[in-house]
Amino acid sequence: MKKILFLTVALCGTAVLISGCARNISSSTYDAKTLGAATDTYECVVVKVRKVLVEEGERLEENKTGTLVGAIAGGALGNAFGGGRGRVVTTAGGALLGGIGGAFAEKALKSQEGLEYLVKLNSGQMKTIVQSADNPLYPGQLAFLIVDHRGRSRVIPR
Repeated sequence: MKKILFLTVALCGTAVLISGCARNISSSTYDAKTLGAATDTYECVVVKVRKVLVEEGERLEENKTGTLVGAIAGGALGNAFGGGRGRVVTTAGGALLGGIGGAFAEKALKSQEGLEYLVKLNSGQMKTIVQSADNPLYPGQLAFLIVDHRGRSRVIPR
């Protein structure tokens, strides 16, 4: 019973920690470090919009926290079953499956949908920007491309 309670607390804590890892790609969110800094703003027209998936770690092995916690939790759960050599097998199997499951869980928590905008500046130059789908724009819409001093860009309606 204690193992199941420990496992539940560990998994919930990990979910909270991992969910904070996803980058905020909203066009409406600014980093406090950029406040007061001048940005460059360009008039543009949205040429094309498409849905994209934004992932923090493309490869499964980049999700170390989920893998580690999943392996520990799976090993603890597997250890509750079997006896003697059987317990070693269930512990190892639980750790292996838990590690894989934890890596997939972290990857899912760090992924989010976004929109890729292809915009044409008044100068004729084309730019591509990826941001969240919270304030969608559509092809042909007049917009502003805002670029801060660190290169962070966003597209907003005119």
